[in-house]
Amino acid sequence: MLRGPWRSRPFRWVWSGESISMMGDTSYEVTFAWLVLTLTHSPAALGAVMVATTIPSGVLLLVGGAITDWFSPRIVMLFAHLVRGAAVGVLTVLAITHSLHLWEIYLIGIVVSIGDAFFWPASDSILPSLVAKADLPRANALLGTSGQAARLVGPLLGGLLVTLGSTTVALGFNAITFFVAASTVAFAPRQPSTSEGSPSVGAIMREIRSGLSYAGRNVEVRMVLLLVSASTLTYSGLFAVGLPALAQRFPHGPAVLAAMVAAWGLGQLIGTISATITGLPKRWGLLIIGMAIIEGISYAVLGLVPQYLLAVALLAFLGIGVAYSSDVALPTFVQTRTPMAMLGRVNSVISLPRVVLTPVSVAVIGVLASASVGLAFMIAAIPMLLAGIVLALSPRARRLSVDTPSADIELPPDLAPAGGAIH
Repeated sequence: MLRGPWRSRPFRWVWSGESISMMGDTSYEVTFAWLVLTLTHSPAALGAVMVATTIPSGVLLLVGGAITDWFSPRIVMLFAHLVRGAAVGVLTVLAITHSLHLWEIYLIGIVVSIGDAFFWPASDSILPSLVAKADLPRANALLGTSGQAARLVGPLLGGLLVTLGSTTVALGFNAITFFVAASTVAFAPRQPSTSEGSPSVGAIMREIRSGLSYAGRNVEVRMVLLLVSASTLTYSGLFAVGLPALAQRFPHGPAVLAAMVAAWGLGQLIGTISATITGLPKRWGLLIIGMAIIEGISYAVLGLVPQYLLAVALLAFLGIGVAYSSDVALPTFVQTRTPMAMLGRVNSVISLPRVVLTPVSVAVIGVLASASVGLAFMIAAIPMLLAGIVLALSPRARRLSVDTPSADIELPPDLAPAGGAIH
């Protein structure tokens, strides 16, 4: 007999399609970068393309959240998959015909980035319509497991497809995964809308303002924003700059760096798999607080370890805990505490710090690491440590548990969707 989220046929379909799509996404990262380098032979051009193709997703993220609430996560995910699949399909055809130009890569990359801006708030919001509330922790853990597996296997798959086949084969594979995911998300329950007509610019702006207002008034959303902001400031710079700088301390630095990154990924995979079996602990507020403090202390220590095996072991241990706290507990918290009518907008607001603060973290840690790697790790650890301490001082954060009543309540009139419907 099927148990937990597996009891839901729509969840099984959506999970399978998204797992395939995530594998395609992570292989696409390698393939796209290689395509640009092959065409331009310029790392500078690759950097420019990567920057240009990430800006739209950040700029339009709040719009994606508002559109998700206006229609439904199902509809937005479906169209986002189709648009991105068509864009990568066009890129594949251009590569096959050897008629690809740099401006076309920019344009197609921007289209994919725009699709991402709509897809991510919708994908973060669809689970409550697929499974019972009690099954959300394990459902999030299953999706997290797929994501971790994709991060481990996808880049290798992309490299193999390029090496054994060609760049066009790898691009075609990614395009197909988008269409597969679109076909499976169609099995999600339809959510009738009473909104009339198409959303106007003014209506969308009002929805965005109401989402920001809700996030600003809601203490629990502010707690999540604090954690996401702190983790972004800590992780982004450390993994982009700090770990490579730390690896240079040891003999065979590239191999050490690979071992550290792999240990982190393996730890997260173990953590998400474990969460699918155990679910969340009852006092999951204490889990989030405890992990934030442990992470802060551990990252400060990481920059001072005398042997690389200690760094590898510490990263594997942290990966397991982060999988529980960030990959499972936090999304479950948001999904169970946020009214469905606001979920897309709240998820888009929560994702904003990742877009805004990532370049800040990378730049600051880059400057600090050039002076002292140990100092860079200690400074990077401060945001996470402070967030844990602030939440530890909050009685509400400490009391959070799986038994706490949901915040799925009637919205004030000024926060209701512009079309009047709760999708």
